[in-house]
Amino acid sequence: MILDLTTAALMLPAIPFLMLAFGTRFTVVSELIRKIHDEYASDIDVDVDDVRAKRMLAEISTLKKRLLMIQINQTLASLSFLVNLLTIFALYMGGQYLSKLLFGFVLGLLMLAIILFIIEIGIATKSLNLHLSDLDTND
Repeated sequence: MILDLTTAALMLPAIPFLMLAFGTRFTVVSELIRKIHDEYASDIDVDVDDVRAKRMLAEISTLKKRLLMIQINQTLASLSFLVNLLTIFALYMGGQYLSKLLFGFVLGLLMLAIILFIIEIGIATKSLNLHLSDLDTND
């Protein structure tokens, strides 16, 4: 297989969109953390055994996990963008073998980012179910 500039350049617009999606998720999660923090701080005199307090602490725990996952996703997407640029540079310099190795690395980084994105969606779903647990009438 011969890798050319067009193939590597096709990744350029995709990676920033991925980074934008992760950035948006980061913003939403940080807003949720601030909101829950403010609610919890205003009810600080509430008994720790209170069901609401336990739910809020559990939500904060899942939001911390999500925040870490999003941070890793953003790092992976940023690294894939950088390595993709190195791929294009290697192609420009005529290094076909190096560019193939770098492009494979780009694809690996993106696959890891997407796998972690799927895991983070699962964590987000569990967090939302936890948040809605007090409305569950099946108890």
